[in-house]
Amino acid sequence: MRADSEPSIPTGPGDGAPASPKTDFTAPAQLAYLEAAVTEWQTPDPAKHTPPTLEPEVAAEPNPAPIVVPRSGVKLKTVLKSLAAIAIAVALGWLPAQRLLATTSAEAVVNARIITIRAPIEGEVSMNQAGTDIGSLFRADQNILTIRNPRANSVHLTDLIRERNQLQTSVGALQSKKQILESSLQELTRQQERFRLGRIEQLDQRVREADADIAAAEAQYSVASKSLKRATSLRQTDAGSQATLDKAEGDERVAKQAIQAKNEYKKGILVELNAAKEGTFVGDSYNDTPQSAQRKMEVSLELSDVDARLTGSKSQLAEMDSAIAIEKARQSELSEADIHSTVNGRVWEMLTAPGEHVNAGQDLMKLLDCGSAIVTASVTETAYERLAIGQPATFTPRDGGPELHGYVVGLNGLAAIESNAAIHQSALSREPYHVSLKFPELTKTLDCRVGRAGLVKFAGGSSLADSLN
Repeated sequence: MRADSEPSIPTGPGDGAPASPKTDFTAPAQLAYLEAAVTEWQTPDPAKHTPPTLEPEVAAEPNPAPIVVPRSGVKLKTVLKSLAAIAIAVALGWLPAQRLLATTSAEAVVNARIITIRAPIEGEVSMNQAGTDIGSLFRADQNILTIRNPRANSVHLTDLIRERNQLQTSVGALQSKKQILESSLQELTRQQERFRLGRIEQLDQRVREADADIAAAEAQYSVASKSLKRATSLRQTDAGSQATLDKAEGDERVAKQAIQAKNEYKKGILVELNAAKEGTFVGDSYNDTPQSAQRKMEVSLELSDVDARLTGSKSQLAEMDSAIAIEKARQSELSEADIHSTVNGRVWEMLTAPGEHVNAGQDLMKLLDCGSAIVTASVTETAYERLAIGQPATFTPRDGGPELHGYVVGLNGLAAIESNAAIHQSALSREPYHVSLKFPELTKTLDCRVGRAGLVKFAGGSSLADSLN
């Protein structure tokens, strides 16, 4: 080999063919070559000007023995080549060394919760949007499908409606009876008023009759008084008898008492007249209330009873209407149910089809909740021991997407945790320890691309979760 030619470096054990320094330049070969170059530079031999020769490494020896390089003079070209080799070795070895020093995951995938939608009632399924299938996107509260059950039990609702109709009939009858009683009461009131006015007029007439009787009695008294005076004069002259005088005196007293009697009778009539004017009827018999007034009191009592029954029936009718409204709402829920999406995401699995008859509680479909997207990763035991909740991390997708920043939210270790995640931990089998991480950027889109693989790198510190929130 010439002194000014580049040494040929073996590719590895078992391969004796020379190769370029840029191909299969393993770490042991690099170290051996660098050691030989440095030794030659520090102890030059002017007798020889050949560059150090790198012997092929032996597969059986993990650490190759130092290469003995003969001392020789060092040329400038050799030094430059050695420095260039050192720079290349550092550049080629820095990236693997950095990866060895950093805490990374063996494998990591985007994961999310699976929400199972079940049928709330029995009935037939119909899709609200044509073409709904696996992968269809849905927003929160968007109507997905409808279940209709035309054979829902409505016996209780029918009974309530029948009872309400009966109550409405009773209320109508009571209202009609109330109107009749009110009309009768008004007629009896008018009749009583006519009786009162007639009674007053009658008593006025009796007062006038009493006045006439008093006037007649006073006239008779005047005649009797004159007869008494004549009889007294005749008796004084002995022209008349004593008997005639006695008779004249008696007639005069009778006439005087008759006037007093007529006046007292008039007073009684005036008492009845004043009472009639105030609505009270005073008579000679024990029944001092007219028949119209008695009938009016009976009608008033009956009207009060009808009012009380009508109020109770209306209250029952209002309660019945409320019960019917509640039963109709329940009947509507039993006969038809709209199924809405509770999350932003897409259909993960379809378990039914339009026109299919389903039972209450039967699984209809499974939705992927992209709002709960996380990253599930598997790590070695050494890396797991250095992790903590809230520790910052980055996720680099293998498809070349942008690097995402997040933090550790779960350290599951060797535990086999059952969950409703789309990808179970058992699917990550390269390393036994499992970690869950949250990356806020994954939850901002409807399509969270579950199953997207990548590499997670864990950084030092544990406060990134606070800054991201």
